[in-house]
Amino acid sequence: MIDLSYLKYNIISNRWRERYDKCPKEVKEKLDQLGNMFINEYQLKVIKRKRIYPEIGDVFMVCPRDNIEYYGVVVNNHVNNNNGNDLIVIFIFKSGVDIAQAIKNGVKKEDLLIEPEIVGKEYWTRGYFYNVGHTSEMREKRYGFYSIGKQKFFDEYGNDIHEEPYLLGTYGVSTISGIAYGINKELIISGLI
Repeated sequence: MIDLSYLKYNIISNRWRERYDKCPKEVKEKLDQLGNMFINEYQLKVIKRKRIYPEIGDVFMVCPRDNIEYYGVVVNNHVNNNNGNDLIVIFIFKSGVDIAQAIKNGVKKEDLLIEPEIVGKEYWTRGYFYNVGHTSEMREKRYGFYSIGKQKFFDEYGNDIHEEPYLLGTYGVSTISGIAYGINKELIISGLI
């Protein structure tokens, strides 16, 4: 029998469960429906495919639904770890956040639409992310990732972090549907869909 007791100590899942439990019934029902959908029902919209490899500070657009846009920034690139090579660390911001100002003053948890993510370049080559600008002041270092299986904090390279980072994501590469799923959860919670 496989021991899955470590799952109850998953910081990320526990925080999500607390948020979910506070949602009204109709929001919970929509979130449950999202969990049962096929990816083609909630995948990000293709903006334009590009064969570029994103650089640190690149600002990109993401469109989860028609007439809904969010913007993100490349925090780090050329990341190699046990999950893959040439990975990219990104932040996606809530609507109305001035990305340049947020980076200059230090990104706050409430600035981010979803947790920090590690992705592959296919988000750009498939057209889900599209670069629209660049910011040269990319110095944010207060982020890290939680490994569910190891119950530890890591930086993007897999090095131990000995205390919980201020901005916390899940250690691993977000699947091609992972970002879409996370954004759609936030759209449901905010009442936009």
